[in-house]
Amino acid sequence: MSMPGSLPLGGSCDARFVAVRDALVRNMTEPSPAGAEVGAAVSIVYEGETVVDLWAGWRDRARTLPWEKDTITCMMSVGKAVAATCVLRLVDAGRIGLDQAVADVWPEFGAAGKAAITLRTVLSHLAGLPFADAAGPGSLYTTGTVANALAAQRPEWEPGSTPCYHSFTYGPLCAELVRRVDGRSIGRFLREEIAEPLGVDYAFGLTDAALARCADFIETPGTPSLEGIKRNPASPLHRAWRPMPRDEDFNSRLWRQCEFPSAAGHGNPRGLARLFGALAGGGALRGSRLLSSDLTAEACVPRWDGIEWMTQRHFRMGMGFMISSPVFEMGGKPRNFGHGGIGGAIAFGDPERALGFSYCGNRMAPVADTGPFARALIEAMYASVD
Repeated sequence: MSMPGSLPLGGSCDARFVAVRDALVRNMTEPSPAGAEVGAAVSIVYEGETVVDLWAGWRDRARTLPWEKDTITCMMSVGKAVAATCVLRLVDAGRIGLDQAVADVWPEFGAAGKAAITLRTVLSHLAGLPFADAAGPGSLYTTGTVANALAAQRPEWEPGSTPCYHSFTYGPLCAELVRRVDGRSIGRFLREEIAEPLGVDYAFGLTDAALARCADFIETPGTPSLEGIKRNPASPLHRAWRPMPRDEDFNSRLWRQCEFPSAAGHGNPRGLARLFGALAGGGALRGSRLLSSDLTAEACVPRWDGIEWMTQRHFRMGMGFMISSPVFEMGGKPRNFGHGGIGGAIAFGDPERALGFSYCGNRMAPVADTGPFARALIEAMYASVD
């Protein structure tokens, strides 16, 4: 298939969802205030079946290499929900409890007034640990540095008291919890426990073979969170992201191969639509169980609803999952849950319709919410099913 102007278009689309294909074509060909798409993909799992699996455009900034079926790209903070799912599998297995103190499995974490912080508190972005101050500039790629800094960090406020999106530290907290409880790194745990059994093409830490499938990630100046992270010293994001080298453009080998679940997860919407289709279906997809239905439901109940401290946006937050909110509206369905990423990537589940949706592009759109590209696809999807 090809689009007008010979832009590449590939994949499959059930006839019921042709509106989604049309929306993708418009995203790729019509002017937008958020700028032009370069390459993008969208996938939908509905009632256990993949009904949309489409990709379009180019995987490189020069627009010479077509997006392929197996192309992957950085999906930024979508990885936080994937990391939380890894931790929740350990809860399901009885290896750690939601109301158990984190220090029980990570003794060093109990320092500096953190002895009573529970796993539930950490998963809900309520631990008061948005910073890892002892991790110096550029130290992200030194194994153990951020985890050790978090163990030494004193909470910014009483744990449990203040909603705060742990923009940088959430992934390292989850990664260290998986390592302490299970012994495997979070990248290996994800691959062996979730990605391979469920057929999810998504990873923390790319292999050499996966690097060859990776699309360029293209920064867009003026993206609000990126400005805070890289260029505004007055922003809490600037302090939070200090361990990441300021010149990182999200394409380096170090970035792609590090196991940093807060933002460096790479994959495609086909895989994450399957993951969230499983979660939306009560924790299982076509016989492969990801989480128990009871734990899935508990994780997707809002733990807080309001303006969070880090970016001053209105979120609703469960245990590792954003719940449909004014910022990431996820179709406006109040029970929908998932996660967005800087620049426009998103993945979510709709438990009322047993539906999983995911979209990503390889250009960081200058938005601080769902953004126009994903929104158009989501609206087309619901017009098809409702």
